[in-house]
Amino acid sequence: MIDATFAILGPVRVSWADGRQVHLSGKPRAVLASLLLNVNTLVSRERLVEALWENPPASAIPNLQTYIGQLRRSLSLDTRLLTRETGYTFEARAEEVDLLQFEQAIRLARKEAEAGDVRAAVVEFERALAMWRGKPAEGTKLSGHMLARVTELEERLAVVRLDWAEAKLALGQPAEVIEDLRAFVAEQPLRERAWRLLMLAHSRAGQRDKALEAFQHARSVLTDELGLEPGEELQQLQAAILAGTTSVSEPAPWTPVCQLPSDVKHFSGREAELFELDGLLPLPDEAPRATTTCVITGTGGVGKTALAAHWAHTARDRFPDGQLHVDLRGFSPGASPMSPSEAVRILLGFLHVPHHRMPSTVGEQIGLYRSLLAGRRVLLVLDNARDPDQVRPLLPPSPESLTLVTSRTALTGLIAAEGAHLLRLAPLSDAQAGQLLKRRLGQDRMVAEREAVDDIIKTCAGLPLALGIVAARAIINAGLPLTALADELQAETTRLDALQTEELSTDLREIFGSSYRVLAPEAAETFAHLGLVAGPDTSLLAVASLVGRPVAHTRTLLRTLETAHLLDQHVPGRYRMHDLVRLYAIDRARLDLGADARTAAVRRLVDFYLHTSHAADRLLSPRRRSAIQMEPPAPGCLPDALADVAAAQTWFKAEHACLLAAQRLAAEHDLHVAVWQLAWTLDTFHLAHNLLQNCVSAWRLASSAVEHATDLAAHALVHQLLGRACTRAGHHAEALSHFAEALALYERSGDVAGQAHVRHTLALAWGHRDEPAQALVHLEHALRLYREIDDAMGEANALNSLGWGTAMLGDFAKAQEYCEQALALLRSHGDRNGEAATLDSLGYIAHHTGRHARALDYYREALTLRRETGNASQEADTLSHLGDTHHALGQQDEAARAWGQALAIYQDQHRTEKTKLVQERLDALRARPS
Repeated sequence: MIDATFAILGPVRVSWADGRQVHLSGKPRAVLASLLLNVNTLVSRERLVEALWENPPASAIPNLQTYIGQLRRSLSLDTRLLTRETGYTFEARAEEVDLLQFEQAIRLARKEAEAGDVRAAVVEFERALAMWRGKPAEGTKLSGHMLARVTELEERLAVVRLDWAEAKLALGQPAEVIEDLRAFVAEQPLRERAWRLLMLAHSRAGQRDKALEAFQHARSVLTDELGLEPGEELQQLQAAILAGTTSVSEPAPWTPVCQLPSDVKHFSGREAELFELDGLLPLPDEAPRATTTCVITGTGGVGKTALAAHWAHTARDRFPDGQLHVDLRGFSPGASPMSPSEAVRILLGFLHVPHHRMPSTVGEQIGLYRSLLAGRRVLLVLDNARDPDQVRPLLPPSPESLTLVTSRTALTGLIAAEGAHLLRLAPLSDAQAGQLLKRRLGQDRMVAEREAVDDIIKTCAGLPLALGIVAARAIINAGLPLTALADELQAETTRLDALQTEELSTDLREIFGSSYRVLAPEAAETFAHLGLVAGPDTSLLAVASLVGRPVAHTRTLLRTLETAHLLDQHVPGRYRMHDLVRLYAIDRARLDLGADARTAAVRRLVDFYLHTSHAADRLLSPRRRSAIQMEPPAPGCLPDALADVAAAQTWFKAEHACLLAAQRLAAEHDLHVAVWQLAWTLDTFHLAHNLLQNCVSAWRLASSAVEHATDLAAHALVHQLLGRACTRAGHHAEALSHFAEALALYERSGDVAGQAHVRHTLALAWGHRDEPAQALVHLEHALRLYREIDDAMGEANALNSLGWGTAMLGDFAKAQEYCEQALALLRSHGDRNGEAATLDSLGYIAHHTGRHARALDYYREALTLRRETGNASQEADTLSHLGDTHHALGQQDEAARAWGQALAIYQDQHRTEKTKLVQERLDALRARPS
């Protein structure tokens, strides 16, 4: 049942089922008019604001929401006027809106004409024309694209009027169309088709002189207004009238057009994307979907065109009126982007519009194009688009048509204003890449050189074009082993050379270059700077420091690179490049940035990591002695301001790989002080998370860098901490060598504190070798030195170590004494890390002296502090000890819980011996009879 009808082909009108009219005015009427002009199609908020105000106020969106609410209340539109993510849709059936009835009648008329039933076609054309009561939305003030939509509808009306006249002539009823055609040419005198039909009508009505008079009138108008003689068709008709041989045929039937490129022969993968595209099509009995445009976007070479072409071929049957394709050359190397006017002329040619019927102005050409596609089910593929303005004029008007747009940019304007669906195309997975190569190279060759294939897949990083180039080379050089190609791709400095072709359209450097060259200068400079980044990804603040620009401005520049698919924000605030794009960025950094600019940028980037990691380390270990003197950061560097321990932990985890890369970058650029200072700032985090090999590598690099320095204290510190890292990692001989070097340097300089630290860490080395007696000798020496210089914190930590070592020898009473002295000192000085270690020692002592309940207390206190300070490595040790005590008390569930938590941390940190030990305890526990 119809409860209301809506009319837009004339003044806006809403009528209830009982005939009552609803009065609307002002902005609410303009909103309704805009929605009715685009009925059953998403209208973005931006388009509605543009329609309502030439100069929108700051409150435009809230005001729009108010008008929407008013319409819903006054017209009971809750089930019709739907809110979408980016705008609104007015949903209605054909019988409820005059515009839908107009479009329905046009479709039926053309269907009848194609079937040869011209009389039925005339009936439907007349039904369509009867819907019009004046100019669309007459009396309603609209702006922007809504005015263009009104113009488009008027153009469609003009075409239907002429189609009706042509059909009437085919029925032999010329007299019935003469007055309408005379009115038409008076309104639109530049349409040669109208003059041709008027000449035919006069001629077929026996009015030869009036037919020739109409030709002269048409010639006069066309020469005066356009400076052109009438087209060939009009001139031939004049000659036929003069010769008395005129005739008129029925309207030419619509001829379906297929202008798709060939399907991709070796297309593979993309199952999820093909399924997503299928979802844009309505089910057989379903109304057309609101989305009639899909933007397929991704970096150059990722396979956008291949996906669009392949899917278009699979969906051809769903678009019986034709399939069209135009390469808009948005990013084609060596070519300029195609203008909309050039594109629409190509499309009109596909639609069989002869040259002499081609309108002279771009606006009229677009109007004719849209009129021809009105009511049709056509698939349009607009390939390689540069920007939304290149696409908008070419979008078909019919809700039953679908447009696929491929572009290296996201074409945000189409998504925001036209409600286009966005499909982001990522590189192929390794499995999909392997399938593509298998289709090209064959199963036998893949199996025979599996390792080389894996290397090729890895270096091509899922980019279909790169894989295709390698496959082509392998096919052309059939005798060349795939290992030779894989080896050629291994070196980053020459990988793009290995992927070079003779054609610009398939040369990766040219493809990436065509995206780079259209960037604004600042964005291009930012891209080149990103070629200096050595880590797997980077943060917004790091890039701001790298380029030396404010954060907000840097974010805008990165957004530009994201839109161009030269950069990917894979998690909020973190950015990475496709591996091959990164190699191109390295090229641009080398070619487009001067040596001084590169040096300054690297200095800012290294300083960002150095100063932020130093601040993070101070949060994690506030009682740690600061053994480094930090120079101010380079101008333009913006270190991160971390708020607390949790922020420091999060930052270290997110940036760890980048910090290691920054240290290597500093070494490559001879920033020797930054190299060893970065090792120092990373040390606490490395040890707390048992990242022992990373710790050793960082200090080895620091050891090489410090050789360029004359600072003996720095030399000694690096050897001392490299020795400690080697101790923890099990490299005992190397550790003792570095300790000896550090001790000698401290003794030469008279640094007693340094000597004490080395003695303490030497003791740890002997302890790791299960020689506690030797460890105690060094600890007692260290304790004397700490007391000599009144270093309370050093004394406290040495006392704890003495307590632990003494406990290992079984003297628990003395061990208890040492640890209790240590605990008092540590608590008085607020050293939470040292306090946690000492509580763990006391727990161990209590456990081994039969005081299990007290041991639980110690371990629980220690565990709380471990977690608060983020010391995951020692958290696992305390959990293991806690499980031992629960087990001794017969509390097997609690023991299993503590050991299970310890096991998870040990496994995460790849501590195999500890993992094995705890796993054995858990297995034994589970094997016990219940």
